[in-house]
Amino acid sequence: MPTRQRIVTYGVSTAAAATITVAALLQPWRGAGDLVHDVTPPPVAAKHAVDVVFAVDTTGSMGGLIDGAKRTVWSIATHIRRTDPDAQLRVGLVAYRDIGDEYVTRDFALTADLDAVFAELSSYRAAGGGDTPEDVDAALADTVHKMQWRQDAKKLVFLVGDAPPASRGDVARYDASAREAGDKQIIINTIRCGWDPDTARTWQEIAALAHGQFSTIQQDGGVQQVATPYDDKLAELSAQIDGTTVIVGDDGERMAYRRHMAAAEAAPAPAKADRAAYYATQGGGAAGARASKDLVGGVAEGTMALDDVAPAALPEDLRGMDKPALKAEITKRAGLRKTAQDELGKVSKLRDDYLKQKAKTGEGGFDAKVNAAIDAQLK
Repeated sequence: MPTRQRIVTYGVSTAAAATITVAALLQPWRGAGDLVHDVTPPPVAAKHAVDVVFAVDTTGSMGGLIDGAKRTVWSIATHIRRTDPDAQLRVGLVAYRDIGDEYVTRDFALTADLDAVFAELSSYRAAGGGDTPEDVDAALADTVHKMQWRQDAKKLVFLVGDAPPASRGDVARYDASAREAGDKQIIINTIRCGWDPDTARTWQEIAALAHGQFSTIQQDGGVQQVATPYDDKLAELSAQIDGTTVIVGDDGERMAYRRHMAAAEAAPAPAKADRAAYYATQGGGAAGARASKDLVGGVAEGTMALDDVAPAALPEDLRGMDKPALKAEITKRAGLRKTAQDELGKVSKLRDDYLKQKAKTGEGGFDAKVNAAIDAQLK
């Protein structure tokens, strides 16, 4: 029997905060004699909620596209941030195949934790299929109904595949889901891989009903990543920042974080650099958290307090520390993070300039089509 697997990841969006000295941020331990002045942060810019879901055919013919999506998801996220600097971004995934395959749909809930999204996307393998139609109906039904869309968000979907729908009546037809998406202000952009005419017709219909764009790319995704002289340095700086993270919670949450870091570490150098560039654009500056339960970032942003953290919720190597020692350790990590983050921003700018000089003209692949839709629909 086919199964529908839904994997849910909950993320906490990174809050924008003013850049404040580490000593000021760690005020819970301020003594009566400490010469630390209260800091009133300036007004924070209003955030714009942006929810983006990629619904991707993961059958056997889609290997090239899946590989390209893995390599470019970070650059797409960075493009969103640069298109709208106040974007409060969440990303979700719907992988789909067809009846008789390992799964029909496999859903990954909208989350602000882009490392978790990348780890999930990295687990995708192209397999199954066989006959031409795939269960696009189920993919769109899950996208519209199972994703927890924020009411005030700009809602974008990218449906990517190379085969038309196999409508069987077990869920709403693709056109009904697309029409409902349009009514709910969920924009569905369709990207056809290859040149199948039946896919083109239905993809155009879906995009028209859901007020999106239709485009075509090569079967292999057409992704062209450019290696730069700055990639290794960005990856090194990003790894240093990752090393300052303190995950508060249970051991399962820390294991999940380590899996996410392992996926990031296994990425090719340009993808690692794209990840570093994404975090260089985030709100909160050098203090920004890289995970929803990162104590170093949470204290710096004012969303977490050391006094509220139970020793059992800390990593094993920090559980035996008294509060002054723990404060000193978090202060030290925050300082290391700021130094690395400042340098990361400078190197990221050099890489951006290099990529602009090496930019290629032409139709482009998966990432170029996504970015073109983002430009039109977010600006």
